[in-house]
Amino acid sequence: MVFHFPQTVSLGQGMSQRLGLLTKDLGSRVLLLVDSAYDGSKELGILTHSLERASVPYLVLSRGARETMAEALAEATTVARASRMGVLAVLGGPDQLALGRSAINSLGEKTATPYFEIPTFSCYPLLLRPEVFLSTGHPSDVRFVPFTSPSHHHVLLDPYMATGQSSKAAVSSLLEALFYAVETFLHQNAGLTEQSLLLGAIEKIWSTLHQIYENPANAEYRLLTTQAGFNIMAAASLLPRGTGMTFAFVLAGLAGISTGAFGSLLLAPLLEDYSHRAGTRVLALSQAFGQEAGDESTVGPKIAQDVRKFLNAHQLPLRLADYKLVDTQLTQAVDVVRGMEILRGGVLEPDHLPDFVRSVL
Repeated sequence: MVFHFPQTVSLGQGMSQRLGLLTKDLGSRVLLLVDSAYDGSKELGILTHSLERASVPYLVLSRGARETMAEALAEATTVARASRMGVLAVLGGPDQLALGRSAINSLGEKTATPYFEIPTFSCYPLLLRPEVFLSTGHPSDVRFVPFTSPSHHHVLLDPYMATGQSSKAAVSSLLEALFYAVETFLHQNAGLTEQSLLLGAIEKIWSTLHQIYENPANAEYRLLTTQAGFNIMAAASLLPRGTGMTFAFVLAGLAGISTGAFGSLLLAPLLEDYSHRAGTRVLALSQAFGQEAGDESTVGPKIAQDVRKFLNAHQLPLRLADYKLVDTQLTQAVDVVRGMEILRGGVLEPDHLPDFVRSVL
Protein backbone atom coordinates (compact mmCIF):
# COMPACT_ATOMS: atom_id res chain seq x y z
CA MET A 1 0.00 0.00 0.00
CA VAL A 2 1.27 3.45 -0.89
CA PHE A 3 0.09 6.70 0.72
CA HIS A 4 0.98 10.25 -0.25
CA PHE A 5 1.52 12.99 2.32
CA PRO A 6 4.42 15.38 1.91
CA GLN A 7 6.19 12.00 2.24
CA THR A 8 5.45 8.95 0.14
CA VAL A 9 4.72 6.09 2.56
CA SER A 10 4.96 2.46 1.44
CA LEU A 11 3.38 0.07 3.94
CA GLY A 12 3.56 -3.71 3.79
CA GLN A 13 5.67 -6.80 4.28
CA GLY A 14 8.90 -6.72 2.31
CA MET A 15 8.72 -3.01 1.43
CA SER A 16 12.26 -2.48 2.72
CA GLN A 17 13.54 -4.82 -0.01
CA ARG A 18 12.59 -2.16 -2.58
CA LEU A 19 15.19 0.32 -1.30
CA GLY A 20 17.66 -0.54 -4.06
CA LEU A 21 15.20 -0.09 -6.93
CA LEU A 22 13.77 3.11 -5.43
CA THR A 23 17.20 4.73 -5.09
CA LYS A 24 18.78 3.44 -8.31
CA ASP A 25 18.21 6.51 -10.44
CA LEU A 26 18.23 9.16 -7.72
CA GLY A 27 21.92 9.63 -6.96
CA SER A 28 25.44 8.32 -7.40
CA ARG A 29 25.72 6.76 -3.93
CA VAL A 30 23.51 5.99 -0.92
CA LEU A 31 24.68 6.94 2.56
CA LEU A 32 22.91 4.65 5.04
CA LEU A 33 22.82 5.91 8.64
CA VAL A 34 22.29 3.19 11.24
CA ASP A 35 22.51 2.83 14.98
CA SER A 36 25.39 0.60 16.10
CA ALA A 37 22.80 -1.76 17.61
CA TYR A 38 21.96 -2.83 14.04
CA ASP A 39 25.53 -3.64 12.99
CA GLY A 40 25.46 -7.15 11.53
CA SER A 41 21.67 -7.40 11.98
CA LYS A 42 19.21 -8.99 9.59
CA GLU A 43 17.49 -5.62 9.23
CA LEU A 44 20.64 -3.99 7.92
CA GLY A 45 21.36 -7.06 5.79
CA ILE A 46 17.99 -6.74 4.05
CA LEU A 47 18.76 -3.15 3.04
CA THR A 48 22.34 -3.71 1.89
CA HIS A 49 21.31 -6.79 -0.08
CA SER A 50 18.59 -4.75 -1.79
CA LEU A 51 21.13 -2.07 -2.76
CA GLU A 52 23.61 -4.66 -4.02
CA ARG A 53 20.99 -6.40 -6.17
CA ALA A 54 20.16 -3.08 -7.82
CA SER A 55 23.88 -2.31 -8.30
CA VAL A 56 23.61 0.83 -6.17
CA PRO A 57 26.88 1.94 -4.50
CA TYR A 58 26.42 2.59 -0.80
CA LEU A 59 28.25 3.49 2.38
CA VAL A 60 27.07 2.50 5.88
CA LEU A 61 27.76 4.98 8.67
CA SER A 62 27.15 3.48 12.11
CA ARG A 63 26.44 5.75 15.08
CA GLY A 64 28.37 4.75 18.19
CA ALA A 65 26.52 4.05 21.41
CA ARG A 66 28.29 6.90 23.21
CA GLU A 67 28.10 9.45 20.41
CA THR A 68 26.04 12.51 21.23
CA MET A 69 23.52 13.83 18.73
CA ALA A 70 25.77 16.80 17.98
CA GLU A 71 28.78 14.54 17.31
CA ALA A 72 26.76 12.13 15.17
CA LEU A 73 25.24 14.98 13.16
CA ALA A 74 28.62 16.57 12.49
CA GLU A 75 30.03 13.22 11.34
CA ALA A 76 27.01 12.42 9.15
CA THR A 77 27.06 15.76 7.33
CA THR A 78 30.85 15.63 6.86
CA VAL A 79 30.74 12.11 5.44
CA ALA A 80 27.76 12.95 3.23
CA ARG A 81 29.57 15.87 1.63
CA ALA A 82 32.88 14.04 1.27
CA SER A 83 31.55 10.76 -0.11
CA ARG A 84 29.73 12.02 -3.22
CA MET A 85 26.49 10.90 -1.58
CA GLY A 86 23.38 11.39 -3.70
CA VAL A 87 20.78 9.76 -1.42
CA LEU A 88 20.47 9.63 2.37
CA ALA A 89 18.73 6.66 4.04
CA VAL A 90 18.18 6.00 7.74
CA LEU A 91 17.46 2.74 9.57
CA GLY A 92 16.49 2.80 13.22
CA GLY A 93 14.30 4.15 15.97
CA PRO A 94 13.14 7.69 16.79
CA ASP A 95 16.58 8.99 17.78
CA GLN A 96 18.16 7.72 14.57
CA LEU A 97 15.38 9.27 12.47
CA ALA A 98 15.93 12.54 14.32
CA LEU A 99 19.59 12.32 13.27
CA GLY A 100 18.62 11.71 9.64
CA ARG A 101 16.18 14.60 9.54
CA SER A 102 18.72 16.90 11.16
CA ALA A 103 21.27 15.89 8.54
CA ILE A 104 18.77 16.61 5.76
CA ASN A 105 18.11 20.03 7.30
CA SER A 106 21.86 20.74 7.28
CA LEU A 107 22.46 19.40 3.77
CA GLY A 108 19.36 21.08 2.39
CA GLU A 109 21.00 24.49 2.61
CA LYS A 110 22.79 23.74 -0.66
CA THR A 111 21.00 20.82 -2.29
CA ALA A 112 17.71 18.90 -2.13
CA THR A 113 18.83 15.40 -1.13
CA PRO A 114 16.47 12.45 -1.70
CA TYR A 115 15.69 10.96 1.71
CA PHE A 116 14.51 7.50 2.82
CA GLU A 117 13.38 6.47 6.30
CA ILE A 118 13.10 2.83 7.37
CA PRO A 119 11.67 2.84 10.95
CA THR A 120 12.17 -0.10 13.32
CA PHE A 121 9.30 0.58 15.73
CA SER A 122 5.53 0.30 16.00
CA CYS A 123 4.71 3.98 16.27
CA TYR A 124 6.64 7.25 16.07
CA PRO A 125 4.14 10.11 16.39
CA LEU A 126 6.43 12.63 14.68
CA LEU A 127 6.92 10.52 11.55
CA LEU A 128 4.38 12.37 9.41
CA ARG A 129 4.69 15.70 11.22
CA PRO A 130 6.89 18.50 9.80
CA GLU A 131 9.22 18.56 12.81
CA VAL A 132 12.11 16.82 14.46
CA PHE A 133 13.02 16.47 18.15
CA LEU A 134 16.59 17.34 19.12
CA SER A 135 18.44 17.19 22.42
CA THR A 136 22.04 17.35 23.58
CA GLY A 137 20.96 16.63 27.15
CA HIS A 138 21.13 20.28 28.27
CA PRO A 139 17.83 22.00 29.17
CA SER A 140 18.64 25.00 26.97
CA ASP A 141 19.15 22.75 23.95
CA VAL A 142 16.04 20.55 24.01
CA ARG A 143 13.71 21.54 21.22
CA PHE A 144 11.39 20.61 18.39
CA VAL A 145 12.60 22.18 15.15
CA PRO A 146 10.82 22.51 11.79
CA PHE A 147 11.58 19.85 9.21
CA THR A 148 10.93 20.66 5.58
CA SER A 149 10.39 17.37 3.82
CA PRO A 150 12.45 17.19 0.60
CA SER A 151 10.62 16.70 -2.68
CA HIS A 152 11.65 13.02 -2.67
CA HIS A 153 11.00 11.78 0.88
CA HIS A 154 10.05 8.11 1.07
CA VAL A 155 9.11 6.14 4.22
CA LEU A 156 9.25 2.34 4.08
CA LEU A 157 7.06 0.83 6.82
CA ASP A 158 7.96 -2.84 6.85
CA PRO A 159 6.98 -5.18 9.71
CA TYR A 160 10.08 -7.26 8.91
CA MET A 161 12.14 -4.42 10.37
CA ALA A 162 10.68 -5.08 13.84
CA THR A 163 10.50 -8.88 13.97
CA GLY A 164 13.50 -9.27 16.26
CA GLN A 165 11.78 -7.82 19.32
CA SER A 166 11.32 -9.83 22.49
CA SER A 167 7.83 -10.05 23.93
CA LYS A 168 8.85 -7.56 26.64
CA ALA A 169 10.10 -5.02 24.08
CA ALA A 170 7.01 -5.59 21.94
CA VAL A 171 4.65 -4.94 24.87
CA SER A 172 6.52 -1.79 25.88
CA SER A 173 6.38 -0.51 22.28
CA LEU A 174 2.66 -1.25 21.93
CA LEU A 175 1.78 0.42 25.25
CA GLU A 176 3.79 3.43 24.14
CA ALA A 177 1.76 3.55 20.91
CA LEU A 178 -1.44 3.40 22.99
CA PHE A 179 -0.24 6.34 25.07
CA TYR A 180 0.14 8.47 21.94
CA ALA A 181 -3.19 7.22 20.58
CA VAL A 182 -5.19 7.90 23.76
CA GLU A 183 -3.80 11.40 24.27
CA THR A 184 -4.47 12.26 20.63
CA PHE A 185 -7.98 10.76 20.70
CA LEU A 186 -8.96 12.72 23.80
CA HIS A 187 -7.82 16.06 22.35
CA GLN A 188 -10.79 18.33 21.87
CA ASN A 189 -9.76 19.08 18.27
CA ALA A 190 -9.85 15.41 17.23
CA GLY A 191 -12.51 15.13 14.52
CA LEU A 192 -14.37 12.09 13.24
CA THR A 193 -11.56 11.12 10.84
CA GLU A 194 -8.90 11.16 13.54
CA GLN A 195 -11.16 9.41 16.04
CA SER A 196 -11.98 6.63 13.57
CA LEU A 197 -8.30 6.04 12.78
CA LEU A 198 -7.38 5.97 16.45
CA LEU A 199 -10.20 3.75 17.74
CA GLY A 200 -9.42 1.06 15.18
CA ALA A 201 -5.72 1.23 16.02
CA ILE A 202 -6.38 1.07 19.77
CA GLU A 203 -8.62 -1.98 19.39
CA LYS A 204 -6.05 -3.82 17.25
CA ILE A 205 -3.11 -3.06 19.53
CA TRP A 206 -5.09 -3.94 22.67
CA SER A 207 -6.07 -7.28 21.12
CA THR A 208 -2.43 -7.95 20.23
CA LEU A 209 -1.34 -7.22 23.80
CA HIS A 210 -3.77 -9.84 25.06
CA GLN A 211 -2.43 -12.37 22.56
CA ILE A 212 1.15 -11.76 23.69
CA TYR A 213 0.03 -11.91 27.34
CA GLU A 214 -1.54 -15.33 26.80
CA ASN A 215 1.43 -16.64 24.82
CA PRO A 216 4.60 -14.56 25.48
CA ALA A 217 6.62 -16.66 23.03
CA ASN A 218 4.38 -15.63 20.16
CA ALA A 219 5.07 -11.97 19.42
CA GLU A 220 4.70 -12.18 15.65
CA TYR A 221 1.86 -9.78 15.03
CA ARG A 222 3.95 -7.17 13.26
CA LEU A 223 1.90 -6.45 10.14
CA LEU A 224 -1.30 -5.66 12.03
CA THR A 225 0.45 -3.53 14.64
CA THR A 226 2.47 -1.71 11.97
CA GLN A 227 -0.78 -0.84 10.22
CA ALA A 228 -2.28 0.31 13.53
CA GLY A 229 0.82 2.37 14.29
CA PHE A 230 0.54 4.03 10.89
CA ASN A 231 -3.05 5.06 11.67
CA ILE A 232 -1.90 6.61 14.95
CA MET A 233 0.90 8.49 13.20
CA ALA A 234 -1.50 9.76 10.54
CA ALA A 235 -3.95 11.04 13.17
CA ALA A 236 -1.15 12.60 15.24
CA SER A 237 0.03 14.52 12.18
CA LEU A 238 -3.35 16.25 11.90
CA LEU A 239 -3.57 17.57 15.47
CA PRO A 240 -1.45 19.70 17.82
CA ARG A 241 1.33 17.84 19.61
CA GLY A 242 0.07 16.87 23.07
CA THR A 243 1.64 17.81 26.40
CA GLY A 244 2.14 14.17 27.42
CA MET A 245 3.89 13.29 24.17
CA THR A 246 6.08 16.39 24.45
CA PHE A 247 6.96 15.64 28.08
CA ALA A 248 7.92 12.03 27.26
CA PHE A 249 10.30 13.22 24.52
CA VAL A 250 11.82 16.03 26.58
CA LEU A 251 12.38 13.86 29.65
CA ALA A 252 14.03 11.17 27.53
CA GLY A 253 16.26 13.78 25.93
CA LEU A 254 17.38 15.21 29.27
CA ALA A 255 17.91 11.76 30.80
CA GLY A 256 19.84 10.41 27.83
CA ILE A 257 17.34 7.60 27.35
CA SER A 258 15.84 6.46 24.05
CA THR A 259 13.09 8.84 22.93
CA GLY A 260 9.65 7.50 23.78
CA ALA A 261 10.92 5.22 26.55
CA PHE A 262 8.37 6.59 29.02
CA GLY A 263 5.24 6.11 26.93
CA SER A 264 4.32 2.73 28.44
CA LEU A 265 4.77 4.13 31.95
CA LEU A 266 2.67 7.26 31.38
CA LEU A 267 -0.35 5.55 29.81
CA ALA A 268 -2.00 4.32 33.03
CA PRO A 269 -1.84 7.63 34.97
CA LEU A 270 -3.06 9.53 31.90
CA LEU A 271 -6.13 7.27 31.74
CA GLU A 272 -6.65 7.13 35.47
CA ASP A 273 -6.32 10.78 36.43
CA TYR A 274 -7.04 12.83 33.32
CA SER A 275 -9.24 10.98 30.81
CA HIS A 276 -12.43 12.11 32.60
CA ARG A 277 -11.58 15.68 31.52
CA ALA A 278 -12.67 14.68 28.01
CA GLY A 279 -16.25 14.17 29.22
CA THR A 280 -18.37 11.79 27.19
CA ARG A 281 -15.63 11.37 24.58
CA VAL A 282 -13.82 9.00 26.93
CA LEU A 283 -16.79 6.60 26.74
CA ALA A 284 -15.87 5.81 23.14
CA LEU A 285 -12.65 4.24 24.45
CA SER A 286 -14.59 1.59 26.42
CA GLN A 287 -15.36 -0.66 23.49
CA ALA A 288 -11.92 -0.28 21.90
CA PHE A 289 -10.36 -1.39 25.19
CA GLY A 290 -12.85 -4.21 25.67
CA GLN A 291 -14.57 -2.58 28.64
CA GLU A 292 -18.25 -2.42 29.48
CA ALA A 293 -19.66 1.07 29.15
CA GLY A 294 -19.66 3.08 32.37
CA ASP A 295 -19.62 6.76 33.21
CA GLU A 296 -16.79 9.15 32.40
CA SER A 297 -15.20 8.88 35.83
CA THR A 298 -14.80 5.08 35.82
CA VAL A 299 -13.72 4.22 32.26
CA GLY A 300 -10.16 5.51 32.56
CA PRO A 301 -9.33 3.88 35.93
CA LYS A 302 -10.69 0.51 34.74
CA ILE A 303 -8.51 0.53 31.63
CA ALA A 304 -5.53 1.71 33.70
CA GLN A 305 -5.85 -1.42 35.87
CA ASP A 306 -5.48 -3.63 32.81
CA VAL A 307 -2.54 -1.58 31.56
CA ARG A 308 -0.72 -2.18 34.84
CA LYS A 309 -1.44 -5.89 34.45
CA PHE A 310 0.66 -5.88 31.28
CA LEU A 311 3.38 -3.80 32.94
CA ASN A 312 3.59 -6.24 35.85
CA ALA A 313 3.48 -9.37 33.69
CA HIS A 314 6.45 -8.21 31.61
CA GLN A 315 8.32 -6.53 34.47
CA LEU A 316 8.18 -3.11 32.88
CA PRO A 317 8.73 0.06 34.96
CA LEU A 318 5.78 1.27 36.98
CA ARG A 319 7.47 4.38 38.39
CA LEU A 320 9.82 7.06 37.13
CA ALA A 321 12.07 6.11 40.04
CA ASP A 322 12.78 2.82 38.25
CA TYR A 323 14.79 4.83 35.69
CA LYS A 324 16.93 6.30 38.51
CA LEU A 325 16.06 9.83 37.47
CA VAL A 326 17.02 12.66 39.79
CA ASP A 327 14.64 15.43 40.87
CA THR A 328 16.60 17.98 38.86
CA GLN A 329 15.92 16.15 35.61
CA LEU A 330 12.20 15.91 36.32
CA THR A 331 11.96 19.58 37.30
CA GLN A 332 13.90 20.63 34.22
CA ALA A 333 11.68 18.54 31.93
CA VAL A 334 8.52 20.08 33.40
CA ASP A 335 9.95 23.59 33.07
CA VAL A 336 11.06 23.02 29.46
CA VAL A 337 7.63 21.76 28.42
CA ARG A 338 5.81 24.56 30.24
CA GLY A 339 8.02 27.03 28.41
CA MET A 340 7.01 25.69 25.01
CA GLU A 341 4.07 26.94 22.98
CA ILE A 342 1.65 24.01 23.17
CA LEU A 343 -1.86 24.61 21.90
CA ARG A 344 -4.48 23.98 24.56
CA GLY A 345 -7.24 21.42 24.17
CA GLY A 346 -5.66 18.24 25.51
CA VAL A 347 -6.77 16.48 28.68
CA LEU A 348 -3.24 16.97 30.05
CA GLU A 349 -2.17 20.60 29.91
CA PRO A 350 1.31 21.98 30.74
CA ASP A 351 0.03 23.38 34.04
CA HIS A 352 -0.96 19.84 35.11
CA LEU A 353 2.56 18.43 34.69
CA PRO A 354 3.82 18.87 38.29
CA ASP A 355 0.89 16.84 39.65
CA PHE A 356 1.16 14.35 36.79
CA VAL A 357 4.84 13.71 37.54
CA ARG A 358 4.15 13.27 41.26
CA SER A 359 1.59 10.58 40.42
CA VAL A 360 4.23 8.40 38.72
CA LEU A 361 7.24 9.02 40.97
